[in-house]
Amino acid sequence: MRDSVRRLAGAVTIGAGLGLLLVAVLAWRGGRPVPQSFGVTRVPAPAGSPQPHPSKPAPPAVAGPPVTLTIPSQQVRARVLPVADVGGVLQVPDDPAQVGWWNASAPAGSSRGSVVIDGHVDSAVSGPGALFRLDELRTGDRIVLGTKAGGTRSYAVTGRRVYRKAAGLPPELFDSAGPPRLVLISCGGPFDSAAGSYLDNIVVFAAPA
Repeated sequence: MRDSVRRLAGAVTIGAGLGLLLVAVLAWRGGRPVPQSFGVTRVPAPAGSPQPHPSKPAPPAVAGPPVTLTIPSQQVRARVLPVADVGGVLQVPDDPAQVGWWNASAPAGSSRGSVVIDGHVDSAVSGPGALFRLDELRTGDRIVLGTKAGGTRSYAVTGRRVYRKAAGLPPELFDSAGPPRLVLISCGGPFDSAAGSYLDNIVVFAAPA
C-alpha cells in the first residue's frame, strides 16, 4: 500500500475524456510545502441543522470493500467498483453513474485511514454523473457506503476543498494511517474546451457518523 501511495505522490492522472479527472499528487512543487490544513474548510450547514462530531467513534462493524454509495440529501445511489492505479494512473469507471474505490485505500468501516472514492462529474454521452453535485454537499450531510458483506457505514460531511488540477492534490488525501474518514474526489470549476477537462478538483471529506 505504501508503494502505491509513493507512486501516486509522484503523479496521478485519473480518467480521460470530457469528464477528465486529473489528480497530480505532489508532496512539494517548486519548494512549496504541502498544505497542513487539508480538509478543514467548512461548508455551510443548513439553518438549525445539528453539527457533526468528527471524533465520535464509529459503531462496531466489519470493514469491507464498498459496493454502493448513497447520498440521501441528493437522492444519489451509485454502484462502487474497485479501481487500481496503473503506472501512477488511478482508474475511474467509464460510466459516470458509477464511482471507483481505490483498492489500495482503506475499506469502508476501517478504524483508520482514508476511504478514497473518485468519479467522473459528467460525460457528453451520459450527462451528469453520481458526483455531479458534490460541491453542493453541506456540513452534516450523510453519505452511506454499503459493503460487500451486506452492512452499511455512515459518514457525515465535515469539509470541502477545491484544488487547481495544475497545482495537484496533497498526498495526505490518500493517508492510510490517520483517523478514519471518507474522501470523495471529482472534477469541477471552469471547463477547458480545448483540453476537454475541468480545471479544478472538488474534494469532500466526511467522518464516521
